[in-house]
Amino acid sequence: MTYKTKGNRRVQVTKKLISDALLKLLETKNIEKITITELCETAHVNRSTFYHHYTSQYDVLTEIEDEKVEDIKAMLDKMDPKRSFTIREQIEAILNYLKENKSAFLLFMNSKYILKDFSEKLFDVTMEKNFAKECAPKELSDEQKELWNNFYQGGFYYLTYSWLSGNFSASPSDVADLICNLLRATCK
Repeated sequence: MTYKTKGNRRVQVTKKLISDALLKLLETKNIEKITITELCETAHVNRSTFYHHYTSQYDVLTEIEDEKVEDIKAMLDKMDPKRSFTIREQIEAILNYLKENKSAFLLFMNSKYILKDFSEKLFDVTMEKNFAKECAPKELSDEQKELWNNFYQGGFYYLTYSWLSGNFSASPSDVADLICNLLRATCK
C-alpha cells in the first residue's frame, strides 16, 4: 500500500488537518491571500507533506467542495428507494443539509475563486437534470436550454446564498416551497 492510498488512515488524518486549517483561514481571508506556508503552519504539517497531496490551496478547496457535493449526493441516494421522492422533497433535503453545514457552504459561496464551479456542482446535484426535463419548454434549441439552465442555476444559487447568509426565519421547507413555486410560475 502506497502512502497516497485513499484508505490510508494517516493520509486521511493529514488531509483532514489541511482541510480544517483552510476552512479556518477562509473565515478571515480570501483564498488568494492564503499562502501555503500559512496553511501548513495552521495545519501543523510540513510543506513537503502538503505538496505530497496537493499542488495549491485551490486544490484543497476543490477537494472540500467535492466532498460536500458528494455528501449531498449520498444523502439523496439514501432516501427511501422504494418511494419516489418529488423534486420539492429533494430540494428540502438539500436545503436542510446546507443549513446544517451553513458555515462551510457560506465560505464556499463567498469565495470568488469557486463561485462558478461550486454553483454548477450544487445545481447539478439539485435541479438541472430533473428540472431541465420537466420544466424547460420543449421548443427550445439545445443552446436555449443551456441558457435556461444557467438562469435557474443562478437563481437557485443566489436564493440559497441569500437565505443562508441573511437573517431570514424561513425554514428549509418554506424555501423549498418558494423555489418550486418560482419554477412552476415559469414552467407554464
